[in-house]
Amino acid sequence: MPITKQAIKRVKQDKVRTARNKHYSNHMKSMVKLLLGYIQKKESDKATKIFPKVVSSIDACAKKNLIHKNNAARKKARLQKALSNIQKGGAEKKEADKPKAGKVEEKKEKAPKAKTKEVKKTTKEEK
Repeated sequence: MPITKQAIKRVKQDKVRTARNKHYSNHMKSMVKLLLGYIQKKESDKATKIFPKVVSSIDACAKKNLIHKNNAARKKARLQKALSNIQKGGAEKKEADKPKAGKVEEKKEKAPKAKTKEVKKTTKEEK
């Protein structure tokens, strides 16, 4: 428990600041979850509409030092990448998975390993 007047005041200030910061971090998390839900359902039009608001809330948290600026940049990049993937429709992945007709690779057979000579160990009793 705080004893001095200064320590008591700091506890009060921390409570107010924590409540204020909690609002921003909760807002950011809920916006990100909403966007990820749209991305998972492949609703690109709704996801595209909400994306600028999500980026804005992430930037607000980074500005207030609730998250590190690199963490904010990483979140935005990953969300942008996920959004662009659903906008493309995943057509590139489907084409990349199929092997092309002209280039069929044959499996190479491995050469058998050379057999080593088995050396029989003799004991003194056998001699």
